[in-house]
Amino acid sequence: MKRILSILLLAFCTTAHAGGVVDHYAWGGIAYPDETSTAGLPEAIPCITKKAFNGQPMIKCTWLETSREVLIWNPQRQQDVRYANQISGTCLRGKCRTNSTIVGEWNQDVFFALSIWYRIGTSTDGKPVAYRVDTSRQVSYAEAGSLLYQFYLDIGVPDDRLVGTFDGRYEGGYAAWQAQKEGAQTTASQSSGTSDQSEWPEVKTAWCNPRMDDECYINEKRVPVADLGKWLPAVAESNIDQIGGYCETILCFDSKDQPLGYLLQ
Repeated sequence: MKRILSILLLAFCTTAHAGGVVDHYAWGGIAYPDETSTAGLPEAIPCITKKAFNGQPMIKCTWLETSREVLIWNPQRQQDVRYANQISGTCLRGKCRTNSTIVGEWNQDVFFALSIWYRIGTSTDGKPVAYRVDTSRQVSYAEAGSLLYQFYLDIGVPDDRLVGTFDGRYEGGYAAWQAQKEGAQTTASQSSGTSDQSEWPEVKTAWCNPRMDDECYINEKRVPVADLGKWLPAVAESNIDQIGGYCETILCFDSKDQPLGYLLQ
């Protein structure tokens, strides 16, 4: 019996290694969030379309394929209660429901699987995205992919497992995400007019409202996010870190709090 179990375990590990995928909770050294709250979870994650067990259409909005149980404090019962970290149900006539709860909206009649602490919604480009329950901003499908990929980096998914793991959580996989992300950056750059601009006006003050998606102020005058490139250059946060600066919301500053640029979305 032990020999059979050993063979099965070896086969499982070999398959997982060959596929280059981290899709369960058995990998050592990965700092998985405990899922007792929203802490450590990405703000949004992309959903993928697939077939349910009965062949019917389904959307899956989870950051790993497998599920597990977690203990979450229940104030009514005054004790920890065991919950599955993935829930399932049906989206019908625009509403996505479990047996007892509405957990989002989607415009197609499908089954769904959803990680806890998330609700089903729509990206800015009309695709299914799961938003963390404590966030209100809407993101593009590619940005949801970026948030998920960064999450994998943060929790320590090994470099040789990143692409394989991401492939199963994004429609079209890593290659599609790269193409869509680069296309969005090109469009944003063109619309902001920064491609040929080498000089910007003097900016003494700059800030963006973290509670609003499109409310920024340059020199005390309101400026749409799409027009930030007319005032400030696009910068990378890593470059700002190297010179001792910092970034807040989407704006970056030097160590003396002078505006340096904005993070291209």
